[in-house]
Amino acid sequence: MRLDGISRHDWLAMAFVAGAVILGGGGSPAPQTELLLQVLTCVVLLLWLWLPTPDGQLPLPRDRMAWAFGGLALALPLLQLVPMPPSVWQALPGQEGRIAALSLIGAADHWQPLSQSPPRTLAGLLSLVPPLFAGFAVASLAPAGRQRVLLAVVVIVLCSSVLGAAQVSLGSDALRIYAESHRDYLVGFQANRNAQSDILLIGAVAAGAVIVPMLAAAGGGRRRDRSARRIGPQAWWLILAGVVGLLLLAVVLTGSRMGIALVAVAVLALWLILRPVSGRLRGRRMVGALAGGAAVLLIAGYLLLQSNTMLQRSAQRFDATSDPRGEIWQDSLFAISAAWPAGVGLGGFQPAMLAAERLEVLDGTRPNRAHNDYLEFLLEGGLPAVLIGGAAIVLLVLLAGRALRRRPEDRAQILCGCAVLLIIALHSFVDYPLRSMALACMFGVGTGLLATPPRSGVASPSGRAIMARAGAELAA
Repeated sequence: MRLDGISRHDWLAMAFVAGAVILGGGGSPAPQTELLLQVLTCVVLLLWLWLPTPDGQLPLPRDRMAWAFGGLALALPLLQLVPMPPSVWQALPGQEGRIAALSLIGAADHWQPLSQSPPRTLAGLLSLVPPLFAGFAVASLAPAGRQRVLLAVVVIVLCSSVLGAAQVSLGSDALRIYAESHRDYLVGFQANRNAQSDILLIGAVAAGAVIVPMLAAAGGGRRRDRSARRIGPQAWWLILAGVVGLLLLAVVLTGSRMGIALVAVAVLALWLILRPVSGRLRGRRMVGALAGGAAVLLIAGYLLLQSNTMLQRSAQRFDATSDPRGEIWQDSLFAISAAWPAGVGLGGFQPAMLAAERLEVLDGTRPNRAHNDYLEFLLEGGLPAVLIGGAAIVLLVLLAGRALRRRPEDRAQILCGCAVLLIIALHSFVDYPLRSMALACMFGVGTGLLATPPRSGVASPSGRAIMARAGAELAA
């Protein structure tokens, strides 16, 4: 049932999260790796349901609010794929071009879904499977299992930062996983520097949540853990300072302006997470921790000076005068007004924007994204997106508030989940982090951390037990 004291489902969740970060970073220009991630999701999901748990129960979330959030995530694409009679869909605003195109093939009077591009919407629906599974998997685990998932996040993010450092050191095209990738910047397993900055920030916050139990055990007096006796609290603080310092330095080297700004959010989250155990440092312990922190800062400063060219390149990106986002947002607002209130369908942003672009801003590139997830969501979903998105936000707030009230012992994990959601939500104002499967899966992990952990003995039978019972009934 268990391998080295860790359940098989813990191993599955850890492996899936690591695979999501590695395979989900290419975005729409890299459909091959996204397809691999979706296949991996199916394999892991089958194993998840098939393998028995120690108590013989089906490993699924017991929190009804987690199921409600999953239902809301699926509601919009499912609604947009339901066929409607001509009298309904033709009466919606923004359907003139669609009617004219379908009239050329004699299909204007046929039933059509709300989405103007059903294949794109179906692809968008399928892309929700990995992040939903990530959230459900984490929500199905006990706090100890969730802690192991966070450890896996920290390890894979550290690997991404090391790969990124090698990319920067070896040159613009060295060790890039994706053909379409930001050159001359630290991107690690991602193709986009903004996505990499979010991954690094999430890893830094997760490191704080992972270290908290170690600090509590090492400084717990008579009742402290045996495993923590070998490493004192000063050493754990030094380890945390080194990991966080490395990851935050890597954020600067991504050149992501919003990522660098969100360092403040990550630091605030770390302070809130570490606050209950920070008071344990006294006297010489405090001096040792401060000395270690100063050493880390000195090393980081030296590395920054050595990478002065990279710093200058990152600083130059804060010149917003040449940023085309403002023009894209203006065209996006026009496209939203033309398609309101129905929207164009999930995944239909690019075709809608090609028709909405102003002539004075046309160039040789295509507007693949709105660089604002909220505007893109409005264009694709219309009024239903507003209602569903608003309900999802309220549900997340309720989940977080309830978790903080009822599970003070899991405070570090809950705050980590809140920080993950907040980092992605804030970056969504100027980019499209949720369009990256890697970050969407991190969003799922953050949501799962807020769900109430399952209680033993209050679950359904495992998948294997259900099939065995059905076979016995057939034989009888």
